[in-house]
Amino acid sequence: MTTPTPLATLPLDTLSAIRERRTVDLPLLSPDPIDDQTLSTLLEAANWAPNHGRTEPWRFAVFTGEGRTKLADALAESLALSQGKAEPTPEARETQRERQRMAPVWIVVAAQPAEKPRMPLYEEQWAAACAVQNLLLAARALGLGSKWISNVPSMHPHTARALGFPEDSTPLGMLYLGHVAGEWPAGKRGPAQDKVRWFRD
Repeated sequence: MTTPTPLATLPLDTLSAIRERRTVDLPLLSPDPIDDQTLSTLLEAANWAPNHGRTEPWRFAVFTGEGRTKLADALAESLALSQGKAEPTPEARETQRERQRMAPVWIVVAAQPAEKPRMPLYEEQWAAACAVQNLLLAARALGLGSKWISNVPSMHPHTARALGFPEDSTPLGMLYLGHVAGEWPAGKRGPAQDKVRWFRD
């Protein structure tokens, strides 16, 4: 079994977590599980995202262990539907299951509008995206790798329905979490000053 990178004794500070967060591809993860307390900490971080209408629209479905099979099957079915097929082949279903087994934790995200909406739907979707960013940064602060995915099957309405999200919710994608088995991926950004216009007195 691959030895995971241990969680830091003290979490990274906010600015360090922002700078050091990277997309970690599935082959770079170890299969070691993530304990429920850590997952609860990450979900609590997500729960403090900003949103204009104070509707807290973010909704999550967490898949670990054998629960990942339910997610894999929903994704395989959604992919087939998006291709005009009634259902996936057994081979396609098993391929999807193998992919879900590559990360110990998967989280599907949706935006759930209020019963009496005060804000347009896009505001609720943006708020849910902010919740995802909170979760990704908290994961990096605690030494966990992650990747945010917004592909066709993860955002297909069938996936949301199959996983029990309400009819009026909007699927926004999914993410996975895991211990990094080796070196953290390197990354770079162009200078922020090249992307900013200043207007002063």
